[in-house]
Amino acid sequence: MLNVYIVRHGQTDTNKTFGINGSGTNLPLNETGRQQAENLRDSFDINKIDYVYSSPLKRARETAEILNQGKHEIIIDDRLTEMNYGNWDGKDVHEIIAKYPQVFDELGYFKENYSDYCTGETYQHLADRLMAFWHDLINNHENESVLLVFHGTASRSLVQNVLQIPRIALVGEIQNAGVINISVDDQSKKAFLRYYNRIAPGKFFD
Repeated sequence: MLNVYIVRHGQTDTNKTFGINGSGTNLPLNETGRQQAENLRDSFDINKIDYVYSSPLKRARETAEILNQGKHEIIIDDRLTEMNYGNWDGKDVHEIIAKYPQVFDELGYFKENYSDYCTGETYQHLADRLMAFWHDLINNHENESVLLVFHGTASRSLVQNVLQIPRIALVGEIQNAGVINISVDDQSKKAFLRYYNRIAPGKFFD
């Protein structure tokens, strides 16, 4: 079985202040975010990982570097970049809710039609690039353990599409430095969700 461990980056100032934190807000981790990544590092045995992939954005790369501890080459893949929210990137989410309440779902996330109201990337485009990455991943790795460090909305989209969940609204966002584990059968390529949104301290490997 291929084991894929998905980690959302640690906190940034935009996360803390409820700013829209897309690909246009390329901030580093703040002090809390670094501590979150270090706490996860202390519980997550990097020696059980064979390959590490990261989004190119600073917050993901910094989280990956903390977890990796210099053990592996970190493979940067642009397809793991967070959703591009266009002219809404970096804005206060409460400001957008006040002006466009119709674009938010029951959990307070953007609905799939949000991009009709701004210059942001569509959910379909996000899904297409993430699934292109996923197919390359599962075809190039068998019976290995792979760590992916990237983002909140992007990880929701990947989980939705890998597990064939009908709507992204049915997938909640994981916490900063939260972990998802998906196993993939090497022959059938069928994916199985082992756990979702585990945080340190915790058990991440069977």
